[in-house]
Amino acid sequence: MRANSRILAVYLAGVFIGSLDTNVLGPVLPSIARGLHVSFAWTAWTVTAYMVAYVTSTAIGGASGDRYGRHRLFVLGIAGFGAASLLAALSQGFGIFVLARVIQGAAAGLVYPNAMAQGTDQFPPERRGAALGLFGAIFGLATIIGPNVGGALGQYVGWQSIFWLNVPFALIVLAMARGLPAGASRAAQAVPDWLGGVGFAGFLASLLLLISTGQPLIAAACAACLVLFLARQRGAAKPFLDARPLRSGRGVAIIAGAALVGYDLAAAVFVPTLAQRALHFSVLQSGLALMPAAVSGAVLAGVAGVMSDRVGPRILLQIGMVAAVAGGVLLSLPHLTLAAFFSAMVLFGIATSLTLSAPLNRLGMALYRDEQSAEALSLMAVFRSVGLAAGAVLMTLALGWRGFPAMFGSVALASLLGAVAFTMVPDVRPAARGIARVPPARSRV
Repeated sequence: MRANSRILAVYLAGVFIGSLDTNVLGPVLPSIARGLHVSFAWTAWTVTAYMVAYVTSTAIGGASGDRYGRHRLFVLGIAGFGAASLLAALSQGFGIFVLARVIQGAAAGLVYPNAMAQGTDQFPPERRGAALGLFGAIFGLATIIGPNVGGALGQYVGWQSIFWLNVPFALIVLAMARGLPAGASRAAQAVPDWLGGVGFAGFLASLLLLISTGQPLIAAACAACLVLFLARQRGAAKPFLDARPLRSGRGVAIIAGAALVGYDLAAAVFVPTLAQRALHFSVLQSGLALMPAAVSGAVLAGVAGVMSDRVGPRILLQIGMVAAVAGGVLLSLPHLTLAAFFSAMVLFGIATSLTLSAPLNRLGMALYRDEQSAEALSLMAVFRSVGLAAGAVLMTLALGWRGFPAMFGSVALASLLGAVAFTMVPDVRPAARGIARVPPARSRV
């Protein structure tokens, strides 16, 4: 089977837009705080709000794509992302801006799992790791371009321009997507319970807000959302999270590792601020400072996909997490030097390339049947996003407590825990015929 290059290009372009948006944001966070008259700690919620919405939408969007057609959900997500970007660019207040970020996150949640599933379907099973590696390379390309574009636009045009940029990109992808097949649909497959998803998202957001503020009213909202989520998990025809494949030790270890990978990813949002404050870089320079991480990550992303087919994904994940430990330690030094900073960037690039896409997704896909590939990818994205959403809030709390050494020290600790978690996961290795998978759970929807 040969990959259809046109189909693959459309889905790679869609994933690129979302990844680019994430990577352009870091250099302009201080500018957003000043422009919308909020503290820097509250700008973390521009990341957290996006990720909480993304969590819910990804889980529902992936399974909905498996049922109704992945291409349809992909197109809806791209259109919503473009519209939300327009709202963000026009925002005059922080509340409207956060609302735009919520809509962006929900739209991106429709794009990511369906694009990944449709793209990997263009490859035979024994080359799925290589397919996932292509998507990893797209993330790597966005990490090269994004911070530089964000830094340049933020310094010379204004922070709003990074959202204006998404609008023509979305229109181009929509034009490219015209006429493509909708993808296989499976009418018998149920969609995860949306009300349970609301409860899950509300619980996550209110829990993080409770950690930040300690308000009793927020604690009550957190408890109510948790009760709603647990009740729907028990009573819905298809719960928001299909936890049955995760009841084993390997499943718990995979989702814990995914969340810790997400925590590490949150660090990239704050590296430009570290460069601006500790090394006195300009907004433009702080974007350029991420180049060592971006280049090393992009170079290795495709390699990680191929290597996960050859040696198995677990060892790659462990190496990546150890590299992140070293990078976090270097950035937590009390007197940060340029040499330590750029060495840490290279290490974080290696860590991102080995943990972000192919290896982790291969482990996740091994927990589910082949026809649930989008749902499996969604699950990995959900827990990775939970870690990213939590990381954005917890890191700013650490920053207020003991400054940047505490912020990036927490990254080193999370990475160490992730390396330990992945030791508990059986590997996925090549077999003579196709791929030897982790045995799936017996009970299925």
